[in-house]
Amino acid sequence: MPSSSMIGPPMTQPDSAPERPRRSNAQRFLIAVAVFAPIGVFTGYLLGRALKKAAPGDALLSWTVADGVSLLIAALLIVSGAVVAFAATSNRRWNSIVEHQPADEPVDPAARTGGLRQALVCILAGGMMILPPVAAHAGLSVETRAAIAGSIALLLAVQTWLNLKLWRDGDELTRAVIAQTGALCFWSLQLALFGWAALAKLDLVAEVDSWTMFTVLMGVYLAASLVIAQKRGLTPG
Repeated sequence: MPSSSMIGPPMTQPDSAPERPRRSNAQRFLIAVAVFAPIGVFTGYLLGRALKKAAPGDALLSWTVADGVSLLIAALLIVSGAVVAFAATSNRRWNSIVEHQPADEPVDPAARTGGLRQALVCILAGGMMILPPVAAHAGLSVETRAAIAGSIALLLAVQTWLNLKLWRDGDELTRAVIAQTGALCFWSLQLALFGWAALAKLDLVAEVDSWTMFTVLMGVYLAASLVIAQKRGLTPG
């Protein structure tokens, strides 16, 4: 799924340019909520209407919390990827949207290339997260579901190739963020999975399906990558 690498090291501003005050974590959170919450609500509304028309009765009740959360994560991935891809179409937009610096500042072409690859990785990841739950509740034939599975495999191959390119062409700091995010998620999720599996084996908690576990993994992975990238200085202040 999406790589933890960010857009690239932020461009340094010249000494003559006034420094912009850095936003606090609370400000970043409020901005993120203000931008993505309406998108999530609108996406959920449209999806709910489409499913209600396609499936009679109370088919929506068969959707689990994990299904809904995975769709929300997928929507965030697609929207954020689309924004970065749009920003990568010109130096001016890149400086304004990603680097948060004057529009006439020079831009490293490698940063825009890496940003475009990361955007494609996010869009592909979002698409692959949307397909399984939607197809599972659409009443499709076995042949159609098999074709969707083949499409997901193809998308996964393309995304894996893009992730390898990001790793190979990334600098030492970018690779450190990828490695640190992967290690943190592996150890934390391994511990959580063992604890839940042990309790489930003892009949103290309910078993959890694989899609729920994957949704939790993606949520933790994205949160960890954002926090680590911010601490490493790979996200604009």
